[in-house]
Amino acid sequence: MKRILLLATFIYSSFSYSQNDNALHFDGVDDYVTTTKSSIQGNAARTFEAWVRTDENCIPGAAGGVQQVIADMGTFSNGKRFTFNLLWSNSIRVEIGGSGVSGTVAVNDSDWHHVAAVYDPSAQTKVQLYVDGAGCGSGNFTATPNTSTGNVVIGRRIDGVNPFGGDIDEFRLWNIALTQSQIQAHMNGEICAPSSNLVLYYTMNDGVADGSNSSNTTLTDYAGTNNGTLQNFNLSGSSSNWTYGQNLSQTVYDTVVATACSQYMIPDSSGYWDVTGTYSWTFNQVSGASAGCDSIVTYDLTIDTVDTRTSVNGIVLSALATNASYQWVNCGDSSLISGANSATYVASANGDYAALITQGNCTEWTDCISVTTIGLEERSPNGVVVYPNPSKGTVYVLHVEEGVKMEILDVYGRKVGESAIENGTIELPTHLVNGMYVLRSAALESPLKLQLLR
Repeated sequence: MKRILLLATFIYSSFSYSQNDNALHFDGVDDYVTTTKSSIQGNAARTFEAWVRTDENCIPGAAGGVQQVIADMGTFSNGKRFTFNLLWSNSIRVEIGGSGVSGTVAVNDSDWHHVAAVYDPSAQTKVQLYVDGAGCGSGNFTATPNTSTGNVVIGRRIDGVNPFGGDIDEFRLWNIALTQSQIQAHMNGEICAPSSNLVLYYTMNDGVADGSNSSNTTLTDYAGTNNGTLQNFNLSGSSSNWTYGQNLSQTVYDTVVATACSQYMIPDSSGYWDVTGTYSWTFNQVSGASAGCDSIVTYDLTIDTVDTRTSVNGIVLSALATNASYQWVNCGDSSLISGANSATYVASANGDYAALITQGNCTEWTDCISVTTIGLEERSPNGVVVYPNPSKGTVYVLHVEEGVKMEILDVYGRKVGESAIENGTIELPTHLVNGMYVLRSAALESPLKLQLLR
């Protein structure tokens, strides 16, 4: 009977493999997406991110360009909207109406770019902008954001102007301020297991790229239930329709560094890994993840073991583990034996016993040991009886004459004492320690075994 307590620690990192996906092409005229997701409330932290591809001129004024809005939320008044767009320098910008922070890296070169805008109200510099994972602008608003009403809109401003012209893929809204390293860690892949902080997540994989999609007007939210609805899209051909997206990888939380005691259960419960090493496992289509998104996990596993060896000497049971703590138990009902906390336990009754051994962070049971000899007489071939056995020091000897001397030998055959029978008993010397002994005399045809248990 062996019972195992597991101890495991985990560290996650990302792993990926390539997969083609879709995007949405916005015609820059009247295409946009409405959502049922309400604005991030008040002045709370937030992060917008997406992949975009455009060749539009975004610089207004003499340059003749027009602001291109990726996403917006709130209401159209100063301080009460949060608009993520392309504007000055043909780069990204986030503004709240009356105030904004702009980036410096142009993204209107017809290539795919990952863009992100982070707002952290607790930071000294509250706004951080990133293009392709690199910082491209930072600063502070002159007013405090207060987006308390209104839903998220993708592809135009909340007042209906400045529609986006180009492709948008992998749109995400977080209710936390992501760090640069967090953005870099997941920007190149879909997220298989969204966290609770990812409050809106559109992979844009719905529909058929450049196909006939008249019935595919829903943008699926893989972070919750706030699906988007396509407005004014033609849904046919390569424009104003579902189209081919950025070639993203499937992002998975793939490395588990674990320490376990004796064995680690295989994820599908089909067995155990019981040797230190590296193992791989594929979780097919993780629940809540984007369609077809498998999670490949590599387990870097260390197996710790406990020394469960034991030895038995009559009713003296010993655990051989060193640098350990011990607790002896009754196997019959798994009850702990009070005070039995040393490596050695002397059974006082017949039964099945085991030691619960703790070494380091692991605890295991030894195999159960049966004790069946307590209370049995030791009888020689000529009928001589010694009892009780085990004895606390006084031994009754039947069928031997008074005055006969008995030699007392230890388990190595060494004479450790001598005692004569008086009134049918012998007294074992007080210097003897608990253990197994042998009584020997010329009056006996063969020695008698005796257990001393004071």
